[in-house]
Amino acid sequence: MSNNVFIEGDIDLLIKAQKLGLTNKLFLFSALNESSINDACNNHFFGFSTSIDDLNNNVSLAHQNGLYVMAWSPNNFSQNEIALDNKVDIIQTDDPISILKLLNRYNYEYTNP
Repeated sequence: MSNNVFIEGDIDLLIKAQKLGLTNKLFLFSALNESSINDACNNHFFGFSTSIDDLNNNVSLAHQNGLYVMAWSPNNFSQNEIALDNKVDIIQTDDPISILKLLNRYNYEYTNP
């Protein structure tokens, strides 16, 4: 199950998970800034879980440090577009249809059975 379940939390929770020997991918629940990127690197976390409002144009800095970025709370087309423009790795959205359309993956011919 460790390979299929991510754990997101504050630094204390993630350090405790490491001490317990959990091998899940650990995502620091934090705004994305230089200080939090350093914390994630120093503790060998997998990446970040952050609000779309807290990306602070630091996605590329996180990527340069080998970290993944998971953004949550995009709930409309324009916010999903912002997440894609920022090149986040995982998007937790309330509007999956707009993501499919933005990625040209929406099936316009599908009808409900």
